[in-house]
Amino acid sequence: MQKKNILIPFISLFSLISCPGAGGGGGGAAFALLGLGGGGGDVPAPKLEVLYSGVVRESGATIDIGSEPVNTADGKTGTVTIRNAGTAPITLPGTPNIIEKSGTNASEFDITQPSSSTLAAGASVIFTITFKPTMPLGAKSAILKIQSSDPAVAAFQMNLTGTAEPATPRLAVSVGATQIAANGSYNIGSVEVDSIGGAVTFTVKNTGSATANMDSPAATSANARFALNLAGIPTTIAANASATFTIQFSPLAAGSQSSNIAVNYDGAASFVFSVTGTGTPKPVPTIAISHNSIDFTSGGSIPTFGVVWPTLTSTTKTVTINNTGTATMTGISITKPSGDTSQFTVSAFSTGATLAAGASGTFTIQFNPSTAGTKNAVVRIATTNGNNGSASSSDLNVTGTGKSGTDVQVSWTATNEKAVNDTEGGYRVCYSQTNGFTPTHNPPSVICENQANAGGTTPSSRVITVTNFGTWYFKVYSYGKYNTTGGAPSTQVSVSVPST
Repeated sequence: MQKKNILIPFISLFSLISCPGAGGGGGGAAFALLGLGGGGGDVPAPKLEVLYSGVVRESGATIDIGSEPVNTADGKTGTVTIRNAGTAPITLPGTPNIIEKSGTNASEFDITQPSSSTLAAGASVIFTITFKPTMPLGAKSAILKIQSSDPAVAAFQMNLTGTAEPATPRLAVSVGATQIAANGSYNIGSVEVDSIGGAVTFTVKNTGSATANMDSPAATSANARFALNLAGIPTTIAANASATFTIQFSPLAAGSQSSNIAVNYDGAASFVFSVTGTGTPKPVPTIAISHNSIDFTSGGSIPTFGVVWPTLTSTTKTVTINNTGTATMTGISITKPSGDTSQFTVSAFSTGATLAAGASGTFTIQFNPSTAGTKNAVVRIATTNGNNGSASSSDLNVTGTGKSGTDVQVSWTATNEKAVNDTEGGYRVCYSQTNGFTPTHNPPSVICENQANAGGTTPSSRVITVTNFGTWYFKVYSYGKYNTTGGAPSTQVSVSVPST
């Protein structure tokens, strides 16, 4: 038999993708053969991601939901997130349920279905798994399946496991709809210092499946400023039953405060959490006293009223009271407890016995001496709460002088003659506030003073001290040793004495 050799031509791929040469288009044909020609980019696509406890889980992963006593009413719950990490919408077409459940103990895992079956790019939705085991005790399992339009994981599978434990009590604490985690914290709010806040009600629920025997006391507070009222807690709390207690916060100082609260049961078990509260400054009034912009809150001596004629009244001095605090000032009184009290007049305070927070009021003091001489008195400003909530008292010292008189120099032309050693006779100066008076020695309407001759000197003036303001009239006449009645008086002269 003759043997034939068959030659099969082999074309090197390397030669096909070599650079084009002269007279050939082989390079271009090779590119077309390998599909490298033309433009384009990434095509939008959905991408399914499933997360549990913040961790992305692959299809086929197992999630252990943990242990739970058998026959509890609430069970143990975990949350699963479905997220579209792609660039196009994703659909979850499962029917009748988006999440399909199967497996040996599927009935012991309750599923809440996602709220949407379509997720835009970047969107997410959640569903919950609640493990409610029944007898027998031990390991439990189930399978969850999620269908999606993601071609990479069109059917996502999740394996669930959990452990059924014996029936036992278990406590949970909440305020209204707010659940407090074990070792968590609850803010009880703000309360004024030295006040007692409203009672906040805490609900204790036995989420276990056996009766809880409450200890005595059933709850304790580590800080006495958070007072417990345990009247609402019975000696036992049945499974799925609830009881309440209250906490009142009464801070003694401003700032944040806290206390650990332990709800105790079955002799050794406790549900522990903390409460926090804030003590806020108590609104108080604060007094500030001033005169002419000078501070007299602690008292002191205000400037003197000066010299004032008796029966006249001085100019007014105004005293201002400010309430720089945050509450109404009460019990404001202004008195004159000591000194020459009748010589000073104090007006009523402009706002009465109270002064609102941030407000101010005034009163006035005047000096009205009845007699000459220095006068002093104390003006006391008191409140029931002006010292940051406590009583206050400030003393203002006031002073003035009643004027005793004004000197008037009276001069005349000397006309009488006398011997060198003659001391008899002289001049008589008479004065009165009565116009056209007759010179006599009849005080007080007419006052006369003698200016006698002194040796060889003939007097021609005398200083007269008048005891009142207004117009005074003066007349002068001479008298002698043997003419004591004197001669005719001089022409009347008037002098105006000012009241200031």
